[in-house]
Amino acid sequence: MNLIKRILLAVVGRTKQIIVEWMSAVKSFNLHTRYSFSERKPDRDLAQLKYYLIKRCHIVEKGMALPNPREAFGQPKIKALIARTKTYESRGGQKVGQIVRDTLRQYRELHRGKEELFEPGFISELDAFIEVSAPEGKGGLKWLVASQWDNWSVEKFDEFLSFRHSVRDFDRTPVDSALLKSAIAASLKTPSVCNRQGWFIHYYDEKAKMLELLSYQNGNAGFTDCIDKLIIVTGNLKAFTRHEHNQLFVDGGLVSMNLMLAIHAAGLGSCPLNTCLPYTKEQKLMIAAGIPKNERLIMMIAVGNLKDEFSVAQSEKYSLDDVLIQHCGTCKVVD
Repeated sequence: MNLIKRILLAVVGRTKQIIVEWMSAVKSFNLHTRYSFSERKPDRDLAQLKYYLIKRCHIVEKGMALPNPREAFGQPKIKALIARTKTYESRGGQKVGQIVRDTLRQYRELHRGKEELFEPGFISELDAFIEVSAPEGKGGLKWLVASQWDNWSVEKFDEFLSFRHSVRDFDRTPVDSALLKSAIAASLKTPSVCNRQGWFIHYYDEKAKMLELLSYQNGNAGFTDCIDKLIIVTGNLKAFTRHEHNQLFVDGGLVSMNLMLAIHAAGLGSCPLNTCLPYTKEQKLMIAAGIPKNERLIMMIAVGNLKDEFSVAQSEKYSLDDVLIQHCGTCKVVD
């Protein structure tokens, strides 16, 4: 009987696990379908329209940044970009119009003297749209020189990375909020799909609230009390299209890594805390954290000051040979 009971318990436990996984996957799919934007009808929601405009504007920027930009490229898309920017602004949107105009201003200059390449009426429509505001340098191209890289090297970066560890033994002195916010600001230079920057960084510094939020996460046990600041990185479903289900987590992971590196550069300690939770638990955490339903959890990051001396997990990393898979006959790995 004991054997039968153990088998039944194992079957029930496994079945429950499968049901929970299935429900989480279905809920994830439903959320993405509900909040992601349609390329054909992006203007049903102002936030979705903003991300659509950023995506379309970046396409123009990329086209101009090519070695040999195709002359008069993208006319139909630019006309649609102008029309939908006007819709965005008529509904109170204020954050994107200048970026679009500055980008199209450079597009116009790129084709100065080549007006005959465009269909009738296009240039006059473009000029009228651009002239609404003065240039502010918020979109288009910027010029760099290779010598700007002379101050950096792989060796310096490797040394910097070698001192970044997940810290679980923080000093009890309060973290300077201005310093941490400057690190957060630096992390926002993270690349993202079509420059949409579909993330939010939620910041908590009230002890009782942090303890409540951390109670939903199992990885902070044993050092909860010494965490001075808590960050929750989320991805905004409204920033992505119907075919970009996983992109939210890619972009969210990129900004999270940059944020931890920026915190490290600020002389502070951090520890990433995963938020891979069943959907029901994720929802409880989001409600407690004041995070809306159109966002998905990427990770928590615990932050604190560094002690003069402290220990961290060794966390030995794999070698290059363990992870590098070469696909070209002429490539050679340099020791």
